Amino acid sequence: MEQMSIELNATFYYDENFNVYTTPYEAWNAKKQCYFYYYDKSFAKFDWKTEPTKSLQQLYLERAQQIRHDYEYVILCYSGGNDSSNILETFYYNNIHIDEIVVVGAFSQDKSQGTDDNHNADVYFNAIPTINSMNFPNTKITIIDYAKFFTDINQFSLIKEHNSDYFKYIGTHTSPHNLFWRDFRSFVGKDNNKKTAWIIGAEKVELAYAKGLPYAYFKDATVYHYGMNYIDENFERINFYNGYHDEAVMIQIKQAHILHQALLTIENEKEKKNMIASRFFKNKIFYEKKHIKLAHQSDKSTARYLSLRDTFLKNNTNSDLYSVYVDGLKKYHDYCRSGLKYISKPYFIT
Repeated sequence: MEQMSIELNATFYYDENFNVYTTPYEAWNAKKQCYFYYYDKSFAKFDWKTEPTKSLQQLYLERAQQIRHDYEYVILCYSGGNDSSNILETFYYNNIHIDEIVVVGAFSQDKSQGTDDNHNADVYFNAIPTINSMNFPNTKITIIDYAKFFTDINQFSLIKEHNSDYFKYIGTHTSPHNLFWRDFRSFVGKDNNKKTAWIIGAEKVELAYAKGLPYAYFKDATVYHYGMNYIDENFERINFYNGYHDEAVMIQIKQAHILHQALLTIENEKEKKNMIASRFFKNKIFYEKKHIKLAHQSDKSTARYLSLRDTFLKNNTNSDLYSVYVDGLKKYHDYCRSGLKYISKPYFIT
């Protein structure tokens, strides 16, 4: 537990004098050049220049086994997208038990079931049919309409404690659904006292080039999201594809090498940059799903401020949620250097 505590606190910002800032807000307002520290000391122990000999599928399996071994209760947050479908397939078809599958969306805000009004089509056409096609005799299936909680916004800890100053603590993504994820334990597992991992399938490794040499790196925007709450009593938020565990680091190194090898066949630099940024390209080379077939792929949100999941907010401008959200966003733009992004140190792979 001591190592876990150290590693979980090894994500922060720092300036040239190594003054530490714990949130993006603090870094934005430091009035200095800041850098993003993301498990730097732990990652430096690994050989990033040598591609792991094991396949990605084997590394995914070992990651799932590590999570199952380390936690008493395992929750998979399943959206029906490529990332979480690959995780589900890894657990299910290797007979690794999942205690609970949680499906989340603003379902009551859609015009009708089956639309993609609030980014829910992946759930309607992928997640629910996939779950129904599988046999989960001992797995709890939980479907949550998080929009219903917004009838009383003081249920959310950041609103209750900070009102419109919530933006200082929510992370790099201010869209309202992050308030729900911040308090995930309260809404999903308040009566669960077991050592619990709740798994998300967030961003995969990033790749860039310096003088032709490829290196892996990590964006703060893909780490400080989902309400920026990693530990809540007995609950730990786990990103399946990256993090401090050895099994996660090996996935990151393997993905970086696979992505680099795939890009070697592309000579046009503009096309290469497009492929590096393309989630479709990464999904194609990172996932070899043999069982789960996706019928739909929703667009990904490109804005940090209001994501596609919370489009319903535009139709609720008279609500308390809208008022607090807009007030917070105004303060965000008044006090922060809007749009500033931070990345980790580079890990050269050749």
